[in-house]
Parts: sequence; C-alpha cells; structure tokens
Amino acid sequence: MLLCTSQPSHSQSNAQHFIADLNQEALEHRAVNHPYLTRLASGSFTDPSAVLKDFAFQYLAYSQDFLRYLTATISKLESRQHRDWLVENLIEESGHIDEHEAKELTSIGIKMEWVQGVPHPLLFMRFLDAIGYDKSYRKQNDFSDEAKIWSHMFLNACSAGSAAQSLGAMGLGTENIVKYIYKPILQAIKNFLNVSEKDRVFFDLHALLDDEHGEIINNIAVEYARYDRHREMIREGMLMALNLRAGFFDAMMIRADTIVSQPLEAKAS
Repeated sequence: MLLCTSQPSHSQSNAQHFIADLNQEALEHRAVNHPYLTRLASGSFTDPSAVLKDFAFQYLAYSQDFLRYLTATISKLESRQHRDWLVENLIEESGHIDEHEAKELTSIGIKMEWVQGVPHPLLFMRFLDAIGYDKSYRKQNDFSDEAKIWSHMFLNACSAGSAAQSLGAMGLGTENIVKYIYKPILQAIKNFLNVSEKDRVFFDLHALLDDEHGEIINNIAVEYARYDRHREMIREGMLMALNLRAGFFDAMMIRADTIVSQPLEAKAS
C-alpha cells in the first residue's frame, strides 16, 4: 500500500523515536557483539592468521552480492524520492566518491587512487588477492553451506517481502551496524596479517568513516514507521538480517576452532 493513500498513525517525532529504539536494539544484538569478533581482534585462536583468512574467503559469499541486495531494496520502495536517495548509495558502492567524501578519506590517510572508481566488491577482492586467496583459489574452492545460506536468505529478506521489511534488513539490520562489526575485523587485520593499507582499504572505508548510507535509510524508515502496519515489518526485517549474520558468525567460530596450523581448505567445487 502506498504511503500517500492514508493518514499516518504517528507523528514524525514518534516515528523517529521508534526507529532510534530499533537501532539501539540492533546495536545490542549478538551479531554486533559476537564472541567470534572479539576473538578475531584478540587473536585467541590457535592460528589467528589462518582463521582471519578463512573468514575473509567465506565472507565473500555475502559481500560479493551487496549491490544486488541494495538494488533489491531500491526496487521495493514506493516513493521515487526514496529510490533516488538509495540510488546515490548504489553509486557510492560502485566506486564514485564526491569531493566531500574525498576530503574525509584523505584526512584518515586513504589515497583517492586506491578507491576512486573501484566498486566496493572489487576492493574486497583486492584484499583476498593480497592474502593469497586469488582468482585461481576462488575458482577452485567453494564457500561453506552457512556462507551460501546467509547470502541467499539475506537477498530474500531484501527482495521477497515488503518495502518496510527490506528497509529493516538493509538499513537497521545492516548499514547501521557494519561500522561496529568491521572495527574488530580491521584490528585483527592490523595485528595478524601482513597487508598494505591499500590492500585492506575495504575495511578502513567501512570501519572508520561516518556512514551516511545508514542515515539515509533511517530517514526513509522513519517515513514508513509513521504507519502502524509497517512497524512490525521493519523490525522483522532488521532481526532477519541480524540473526542471519549471527548464525554465520556462530558457524565461523566453530570452523575457527578446527584450524590448527594452516588455513582450512574449502571443499572443492
């Protein structure tokens, strides 16, 4: 049902408080405070380097399709203005950096030639190449079942339900929390992997910058949260995304505890 076809049930201020409460709930979720992330950062595995490399390869199953998740979310939105706002996010994810962002990146030591015009999924591929999981390795090895299920189910959360559910999954359950998830991962990379700042820049981008993407989706979610019929679906989408991520981390921690002295070989495709 289009937003403009009925009167909203709640004021703008009330909707803002509702979304703020959901964001706080997300930040307190196990996915954001998972012991796997804590152990990655501290290196409390038998072989921290191998565990981190294994994580990076399995994470590719999810991250390589991020533009698909965002595109699916855009397609669900009813308002052209809302779609246009998220298209700007899509352009940024595709590697476009405007003047304001360029200054911000430069201020934290990120050179424009590392990132300008490079889609974020390719920045992640650059990192994998640097740690030895290059194109040949990726072609010969498959992802774990848990990684594939996460990617498939998250795409479903963004594409198969309502616009409100998509906003909850992509926004409150993903864009608003990734900074906090990438910080311990970035710390682990600095501690246990010998990679250059250029090669790890995917993580610096997501862990160190103020994320305007989440703010944009938040603003859209507030408009939806003015209607009672959307509120449960926003929270449902958020919890779908968070629970899927937590389940992936659960599986990765089990994998990590089986790694003794070398990277766990992915099963051959």
